[in-house]
Amino acid sequence: MQLNFAMEENLEKIIAELNELIERDDIKTIVMLVEDRHPVEISEIIDHLVEERKRYLFQLLDAKMAADVLQEVSDLTRDQLLEEIEASRLAKIVDEMASDDAADIIGELPSPLAEEVLGLINDEQAQALRQLLRYDEESAGGIMTKVFVSVPEDATVQEAIDQIRATVNQAESIYSLYVTDRRGVLVGGLSLAQLVLSKPQEKISQIMNADVVSVPTDMDQEQVATLVEKYDLASVPVVDRAGRLVGRITVDDVVDVIVEEASEDISKMAGTTDEEIRQDSALRIAGLRLPWIVISLLGGILSGTIISRFRLTLGSLLALAFFIPVITAMGGNIGIQSSTIVVRGLATGEIGLLHIARRILREVRIGLLMGLMCGGIVGLVAFVWQGNPLLGVIVGSAMLSAITVAATMGVLVPLFFRKINIDPAMATGPFVTMTNDIVGLFIYFGLAVMLLKLLG
Repeated sequence: MQLNFAMEENLEKIIAELNELIERDDIKTIVMLVEDRHPVEISEIIDHLVEERKRYLFQLLDAKMAADVLQEVSDLTRDQLLEEIEASRLAKIVDEMASDDAADIIGELPSPLAEEVLGLINDEQAQALRQLLRYDEESAGGIMTKVFVSVPEDATVQEAIDQIRATVNQAESIYSLYVTDRRGVLVGGLSLAQLVLSKPQEKISQIMNADVVSVPTDMDQEQVATLVEKYDLASVPVVDRAGRLVGRITVDDVVDVIVEEASEDISKMAGTTDEEIRQDSALRIAGLRLPWIVISLLGGILSGTIISRFRLTLGSLLALAFFIPVITAMGGNIGIQSSTIVVRGLATGEIGLLHIARRILREVRIGLLMGLMCGGIVGLVAFVWQGNPLLGVIVGSAMLSAITVAATMGVLVPLFFRKINIDPAMATGPFVTMTNDIVGLFIYFGLAVMLLKLLG
């Protein structure tokens, strides 16, 4: 089966042809059209069909292809396909999936349907899925697969190879072999290359690497992804609290985590969630966005209150009003830049809660440099435009101060939220914007009042 990279160009034509065939209920031709295509291609086709036709085409796929396609379609399409699927059909599809992927699907089902499906698959797999479903879906236990290759430390190389041959049809790509003691505790690991290059009668304990990297079942999936990237691992074993080997996480799962977390963080910084993409209800979408919009609204009201408090200052130097948008906009932009870098660094593990002072001092220096340049430019513009040197000093000084404070707040806010166990990606954007607007206006008008009194 070859992946057609020209698929995107022909997609519209294929969908039009499929729609016509579905209208005629020409099942034989539909099957011929899709049977040799890659699951990714079929999933893209299904994503572009209307809901009823998505289900129609999906129902024609055999269980193996349906299992592959169900893992590739969009979240919205997956919800639509699972909404009216029969338990017997879903049980056959789940039976074709790796345990971690199957657990993800079962976890999305209503409890009665999930129990019915679990009752229709074999007891061994059902038990494995129930164990996976006990873990938080965003933990190492929640993304691991229960299928792995392990041997006791007193096994020989030949016995290990035989074990791989017995397991290869059940497991996803095998990258490493794990070694356990009699209690099932992980004591080492070795690569397939080490295994192949060793003598058949050699003991595994003599060639294994005892310093194997593993993760506990309750480790957050973002931390797992960071660890895999740090040590350049193809897979990582998962252990319980007693150190017993209970599963493994493969690199493809880690890639999924990285994409998922990046999407989630971007959505949160915009004041919304990934769930919004899967919603059709305008009321529901508005409900998801509203809390963060309200925060911005409150910030705007507070900013207006601050301006009203300084109406006398504005009356004595009306040109101050001309530069309010510049001060608030620049402070907001700088704050968002700094906070975005920090939020991303926290998510990838590049920034920790150690050396916070160093990070803050760096941002203060950056803010001062940018503030000096931008403040100098806007101060000069204010002076030339209005012919008032006092206005130039006020605007330039306010810009310098606002940018420096904004850069500092961009670091402090996400670090503060991480410290109190609130997701910084969710709270940082609206909070930084609101804070910088309020602080920027205070600085601007505070400097204006102070300088006007000194020179008045």
